[in-house]
Amino acid sequence: MNINGRDYSADVPQIKCRNYKEDGIDRIIVHSGRFHADDVFCVAMVLMCYPDANVLRVASVADEYSHDPHTIVADIGSGKYDHHQPDAERRADGNLYAACGLVFRDFKHILFNGDPGAADTFEREYIIPVEIADNGGTENPLSLAVSAFNPTWDSDKNRDEMFAKAVIFVQSVIERAIVQLDAEIRAHGKVMKALGDSDGRIVLLPEYMPWRNTLIDSSALFVVYPSKGSWNLHAVPAKKSSKSPKKKLPEEWICKRPENCIFVHPQLFVAAFTTESAALDAANLAAGK
Repeated sequence: MNINGRDYSADVPQIKCRNYKEDGIDRIIVHSGRFHADDVFCVAMVLMCYPDANVLRVASVADEYSHDPHTIVADIGSGKYDHHQPDAERRADGNLYAACGLVFRDFKHILFNGDPGAADTFEREYIIPVEIADNGGTENPLSLAVSAFNPTWDSDKNRDEMFAKAVIFVQSVIERAIVQLDAEIRAHGKVMKALGDSDGRIVLLPEYMPWRNTLIDSSALFVVYPSKGSWNLHAVPAKKSSKSPKKKLPEEWICKRPENCIFVHPQLFVAAFTTESAALDAANLAAGK
């Protein structure tokens, strides 16, 4: 990774995206000084698509780069990928874009192999919270974690070096999100088949696989699957942004567990059983209440 003419690849190994492109973007320019999740995400995403692009962190953008089709200028310069000007672009819900959302919109088809569902999920869970925080709204753990890479006020650490480390951290987050979303896509058909084989309320899975997003909008109330040598009975959430279930497990299970039950979460959304049949019996009891 080359930042302001210095190579940091020896310090921080470069992650190359599966969608690596040979040419297209030669450089990405962001602001210098203290960095935030917004500008770090911009650089991380562009470098995952174009790993050989140079990074410039500057106080102002030279005219030669402002309209260069091979240069991305983000979070500075009042251009296409900035969000600090009075007429900055807003989303359909009225919230302001941040630079990372504007960059993501143009490069998500590369990062997510043209899969709009996976891209939309990533945008909702990662990009939009970063935007909200960067535009003065509620902070989130990811934005705070990225900001923590900045050198402290009394540190002699090189800020560009720490920026490079923050970029690699964010790239690892993106890479794992891509892996997890790919796995969810592979699981979707299997979960749908299990739902079709069920009574519509209790879904039995032969192994753990991502089921949440598939079952939330279905009639399913509970899902049963093997986990760590036992069988979990898990309530299906009412919505994607919460663990709050459509139907809780019976409250009396907290004090008096059903037969062969070895664990009940106090919030009554998951319980563990020694056998598959015990979990299914308990699921039918919970669904019938």
